[in-house]
Parts: sequence; C-alpha cells; structure tokens
Amino acid sequence: MRYAASFLQFGPQRIPTSFDQHLQASVVFEVLDLSQPEDWNAYARKNDFEGLLRSFGGGLEPAFTMQEFVRLVLETDTPEAKRLRRRAQDMLAKAFLGDVRLAAEIAERNPKAEARRWLSARLENTEARKELMRVVAKHGGEGLIYGQLGSVSNRSILGTDSATIRRERGVQNTRDGLNTEELLRLTYLETSTANAIGAQRIHGNEAILNLHHAVAEKERETWHFVPEFETGLEAIHAETETISETEREFLQAA
Repeated sequence: MRYAASFLQFGPQRIPTSFDQHLQASVVFEVLDLSQPEDWNAYARKNDFEGLLRSFGGGLEPAFTMQEFVRLVLETDTPEAKRLRRRAQDMLAKAFLGDVRLAAEIAERNPKAEARRWLSARLENTEARKELMRVVAKHGGEGLIYGQLGSVSNRSILGTDSATIRRERGVQNTRDGLNTEELLRLTYLETSTANAIGAQRIHGNEAILNLHHAVAEKERETWHFVPEFETGLEAIHAETETISETEREFLQAA
C-alpha cells in the first residue's frame, strides 16, 4: 500500500485522493464491491459518516475520510473487504514486531520530504541517546543521572524543561516535539558527551553531569541565536527529565 501522486494504492487497486487525503467515495464502493448509494447524505447519516464533499478533478463529489475508509473495511463482509482486512492484520503484526521495512514503506508514502528528514534525524537521535546511556552506565552512572542529562540537553538547546516542551508542542515524548534541526543538535551533543566520557575516563554521576554541562555550553557556542541557558546544575538536580519505558528497558538490559 503506497501513495503515488494523488492516489492511495492497494496492489492493483487505486483510489483517488483529494488534496487533504480524503478518498473518492465512488471508487471506494467499487473497490469494496459495494452498491453505490442513491442518496449520499442519507447514507452518511444512516452510517454515521461525515458526508463530506471533495473535488477529484471533476467538481465536488462524495468523499470518505481515511478513518471512515478503515472503518468501512472493518465492517464490510464482501470478499474484497475481507482480503484487505487480512492485509491490515499482517501490517499490524509487522508494526508490533518493529518491522523496519514496513516503517520504510510508511515513510516513503509520506509526500513531505521534510517529514522524512525529520524521521531520519529522530532515529539517529534514538541511537545516540542509547549509546550515551550505555557509556554512562559503563562509567558508573546510576539513578537520576539519565534524566538529569536529558534536562541539561533540553535546557541547552531549547532553553526550557521537558514538561514545558511536551505541553507547548502537544506531545507525550519530548523528542517527538523537536524539529529536525533540534534533533540533529541533540544528537551531536549526546554523541560528543559519550565520546568525552570515554576519552577522559570520567566516572560517577557528578563528574558525568558536570562534563555534559560543559559539552552543552561548547555546543551552544557553535550556534547563532540560540536560547540562553536559564539555569545551572542546581536547577538540573531539582528538575529531571523522565526517561521513556524504552530507555528504561534498555538500561535494565545493559
């Protein structure tokens, strides 16, 4: 299943999409082997659809949202709908297993190049964060140090704490709210700290935190128009970023 031009494609089946990714209802009915309703508004009311109209090149006509299309696939008992459900089950299983090929397919379907660049930066940052945690654990880091390192990074690059970032940018995971440039800076900072810990043979929470703070200050000096470092290490000890469940599992396995 992939986006190609203005179509949503399922194998040989192609469903035209509008500029805002609504699906042409007449083709959806054909793909699912359903009868075309005579009265679109009455059909939409009866089935609790929005009854939207969109242009697909020939004037306004009935359209489904993507969520409505998925619901129709799940609730329809035609052979074609059942076939699509089996494919959906396979995709969901791959998603649970972390299938990177599926992830690549999803990323390629996104029409925005910047979104794909963001994903690449997000994945690179995940690896940098894991490597930093591995190095910290190897050099005697334990307990709150992992969250404190994140707090230093956030305040250095963004000028605020992780809770504020999540609230203002509407995300649950702090790093999901960062833009591409911020993620790249964060990756550079955490990679630099990991390398410095090993090179200087730093050991223990306090020494690691002091080093990370120093590296963060140097990183800021290489960028123009960045937020001021609002607090020092005293505030960092009081305000600690919460590590994710994935990071917690990584530390337990390290």
